[in-house]
Amino acid sequence: AYLDKYYTKKGGHQIGEMVAKGGNSMVKKIKELQAFFGLRVTGKLDRSTMDVIKRPRCGVPDVANYRLFPGEPKWKKNTLTY
Repeated sequence: AYLDKYYTKKGGHQIGEMVAKGGNSMVKKIKELQAFFGLRVTGKLDRSTMDVIKRPRCGVPDVANYRLFPGEPKWKKNTLTY
């Protein structure tokens, strides 16, 4: 459940995104978690990985598409006034 909550991208795939056959496997998610937290990437639930999982944390996923608008829109002017 932890890996699904924090390491499953929501909202489908973006245009041009490379996706491996078989989707996000459990081992791939564990490797992502280990890399994100600077652990040795083994793909196995070792003690250091379980220690990270057991820590309290916020509910924001570690992997997500945080863009609010597609195509990365940009302001037409650089000087803003208020």
